[in-house]
Amino acid sequence: MEARGIIFTALDTDHDNIESWNRWYDLEHLPPNIAMPEIAGGYRYVAPPELHEIRLPATDVHAGFEDGKGVNVTIYLTAVDPGEAIAAMTEFREVLEDAGRMEGAGRRTVRTGDAMDLSWVVGDPALRLDDRDVPHVGHSGIRVVLRRGDGDARAAAERAVAVVGVHGVMSCTSRFFPGLEADIHLLSGVTADVTRAMRVAAPYGAGAEIVLDAPFDGIASLDYSFAERIRASSLPATLDTDTVMAPRDDEDS
Repeated sequence: MEARGIIFTALDTDHDNIESWNRWYDLEHLPPNIAMPEIAGGYRYVAPPELHEIRLPATDVHAGFEDGKGVNVTIYLTAVDPGEAIAAMTEFREVLEDAGRMEGAGRRTVRTGDAMDLSWVVGDPALRLDDRDVPHVGHSGIRVVLRRGDGDARAAAERAVAVVGVHGVMSCTSRFFPGLEADIHLLSGVTADVTRAMRVAAPYGAGAEIVLDAPFDGIASLDYSFAERIRASSLPATLDTDTVMAPRDDEDS
């Protein structure tokens, strides 16, 4: 199914809730959302401490990713206009709530959420991908670059896919944050190493203001081996209760 946009969400949970929340997500939350006709696919990611250490910039990052926040990211590919997909997910949330299927997730919060139109893609030429293939290409991690301004972003993406371990780039335009663009790099190999290599080989031009440059590992279903590394780190162990939200389905994605 061809992707027309994405729903992008950053989330956090208490350290003592990591396994149970992820299990709920994999077994009870993700399946009904991916099964919706408006959704073309869904992927989950995590930034353990070694990836937080190379997150840029160190200060003044996009809201929701500051001070060790935004450990988890979910990306849904939408088969329809992303605004239409969010509306459908919001309505469907009521069905899930009535069935008791939003229970059991434990404490969690949404840090930021966005609907984004797919603007352009670049695939690794060696893979001979059509443009519609790129959002679906296999990957084990991502690098998320949120930027304002172009900064020769497409030229940077074309250089990026020449880096070993970079299979494609999706560039998307925010519906919720005027002027914000997101470049999602689809990676394999060691996520941190590939991210560092891209930063050297494929820098953005002076016209881009980078508000977030953050790598994430893909979450393999039911494999939460990253949990102990997070618990042993200095990342916040509990949610700051003044920002805990009651997520809508387009946010608790």
